[in-house]
Amino acid sequence: MTTHPSFDRIVRWYPVKWRERYGDEFATYLADRFGPSGLPRTTQWSIALAGVLERVRYAGVFGESVARSDRVRAGVVTVTVAWTAMVVAGSSFAKMSEHFDGALGSLPGPRRLPDLAYHVVQGLAGLAALVVLGAVVRAVPELLRFVRSGGWPSIRAHAHRATALTLLTATVTAPLVLWAHHLNSRQRNGGLAQYSWFFIAWATLVVVTATLWTIFGVATLRRISLSRSLLVFEAVAALFVATAIDGLFAATLVWAIAVGERAPHFLGTAFGLTMNYQLAGTVALMALAAVAASGGALRVARSLPSRSPATTA
Repeated sequence: MTTHPSFDRIVRWYPVKWRERYGDEFATYLADRFGPSGLPRTTQWSIALAGVLERVRYAGVFGESVARSDRVRAGVVTVTVAWTAMVVAGSSFAKMSEHFDGALGSLPGPRRLPDLAYHVVQGLAGLAALVVLGAVVRAVPELLRFVRSGGWPSIRAHAHRATALTLLTATVTAPLVLWAHHLNSRQRNGGLAQYSWFFIAWATLVVVTATLWTIFGVATLRRISLSRSLLVFEAVAALFVATAIDGLFAATLVWAIAVGERAPHFLGTAFGLTMNYQLAGTVALMALAAVAASGGALRVARSLPSRSPATTA
């Protein structure tokens, strides 16, 4: 790509379109400036960061240099990534909140707020999952057209990696479920170290699998052609999902505070640790997902009012 192979790798941090326009000139400058001694470490990090930011800008995540339709698409992608993070955090919350009602006693007063928050989490998660599924199904015809037109090689590696990890996760899930059925509640929640470590390994596989499918989805969404009607549909779905993510974070926070006040022993420890790092990590991940989802929704809302046709990424 450039006339200076020794600087080719660092220039690749920038997007293809940028490299096609500025790559050779930039590589020439680097060669003249630093010569055979190579780039200092700090300069490498600076160039890499600038390249990543340029990729984000070219993708339409921020700035006004790309078409409105590409900005909407970027907002949808951001919400999609945030939803994956929320699914991971929600899975942790589901595990952590098992049998919490038993720790609150039988009186309705102490149970009212935690129960309400928990039901809000369940309801919002279910509705958002249905909307995400609908958005995926709605985009399937465009995906099939993309594959038939020769686009499969550009996303094939992503699909193969995600499928392989899915099969591995499914293989590990079966013995884990069988083992869990032979343990009591205490053993499943940190009382048995072997099970705890096996569960953590399985949870890691689930996270990696979800991440790979998200990468596949993002890569596909950036490449397929979106008609205006499909783009609007995906945008509206993203706005709903972003709102649900914010609601899930808020409801989980209310649940954690309410349970902590009424049954502090329930949230006191996890996996034998002196504090509940699982709760802290879950809430932190939900907070990051909510921030990302809000940013994506704002991007969509600001860019959606356009009658121009969608463009491919």
